[in-house]
Formats: sequence, C-alpha cells, structure tokens
Amino acid sequence: MAKDGDRTGHDVTPIGIQGSIRPKSFLDVVSIVQNYYLAEKDGYELPDNLLTLKGKMLISEVGLKGAAISALISIPLTPLLVGVVERFIPIFGSYAFGFFDQAFAVVLALSFGMGYSLIVTHIGKFYAGRLTKRAINYLVFGLMFAAGLKLILATIIYNSLYATVLQEGRVARYLLKFYPYVSYETLDEAYRFIMTAKPVLLTSTSFVFLSTSLMIAVPWVGIVIGGRRAKRTIAREKMWQ
Repeated sequence: MAKDGDRTGHDVTPIGIQGSIRPKSFLDVVSIVQNYYLAEKDGYELPDNLLTLKGKMLISEVGLKGAAISALISIPLTPLLVGVVERFIPIFGSYAFGFFDQAFAVVLALSFGMGYSLIVTHIGKFYAGRLTKRAINYLVFGLMFAAGLKLILATIIYNSLYATVLQEGRVARYLLKFYPYVSYETLDEAYRFIMTAKPVLLTSTSFVFLSTSLMIAVPWVGIVIGGRRAKRTIAREKMWQ
C-alpha cells in the first residue's frame, strides 16, 4: 500500500455493496467499479470481503436483467425480421424488397442484443486491479447466463412452433373456423403463406445463436482491449510519480 504522503491520485474511499446502495442499473455498477478502480490504481489493497457474496449477486443481477429485457424483445421479433430478409414479410409495406430493406432488418434484429453488449463494453476501460476485475466479471457472467437462457428458450419456442403448433392439419383446422366469415380464397392464401414462411422459424434459431454468440463475445473483446489500455495508463502514471 502506498503511503498517504506519496499518493497523488484521486482521494477515494472504497465502498462495499450493501442493501442501502443496491445497484439497480448499469450506471450504478459503473460507479461501484470506477470507485474500486480508482482506489486500486492509487495503491489501495482492497480486502476481498469488500465485495461480498451478496454484492456479487447484485452486480450479476444487473447484467442478467439487461440481457433478459433484450431477450423479451428479440425472441418475438426475430422471426419477423428474418422473414423480411428471406422476402416473406414487407418491412415498409411493399413486397418490392431491396438491399436496404434486408440490411435494415438484419441491423434491427442484431441491435436488441448488441446494443446492451456495447454498453457493457464501456466498462472494460476499468479492467485493472484484482477487485475491480472481479466486479466486472460478475456483471458479464450475469449477462452470459441470461444470454444462454435466451438461446435455450428461443430454440424451444421456435422448434415447437415449427414442429407442433404449425402442423399442416392443425393450421388448416384452425383457419376453417373463420369460414364463412372469411372467404375460402382468403383463408387458402393465409394457409399457403403460413406454410411457405414456416421455415423462417428454423432460420431464426440459427440467427439467435449467432446474435447470442456476438452478445457474449463483444463485451469480452472490449474488456480485453480496455484492460490493456488501463494497465498502460497506470504504468505511465507510475513512471511520472
């Protein structure tokens, strides 16, 4: 531990994570991590019990909630956006599909998971110091756990819809309930559309796997890069002290 007279950095009082300062958002976790980072950068040896089991769980919960919200949005919307890419569903009301329509659908489908991952990547610039790294790891572990559950849930939902709910006979019987309120021609057109577009669900499973893999990989890439920069910054500051 550096002596008080030799410390020229930030005047920081390290804080634990108690119920009174329960982190409720990503910004709350950033404040806690930044506090740890500044303290360890200035030479404080933070005790392990400063980040308690409850604190680890609270930080993981923030990462889990963010990824869970992304899952609730992306699971129902991904088949629709994949349907646009495969030219089944018009995104702007026209069946004259263009490259812009498909590219926009891909970006929109990826944005639900990638948006939160890119936000988490921001915290990588503090990835230096034993306790700081531990806090960041638990945030990302929460995100990874929720992302894994999202992949499992999406796979079950999409494959169940494809193999069970949208069976040819079942769809036909359901549509016939609307006859004669809806003309047979309209019902036949709806049946053909559903049967033709049904494989979109299988493609959506692959797409969710890809987006989930990126959602997990991107924060770690940012953390590795940010951690190296943080170490270089600390080393330069020590040279001038």
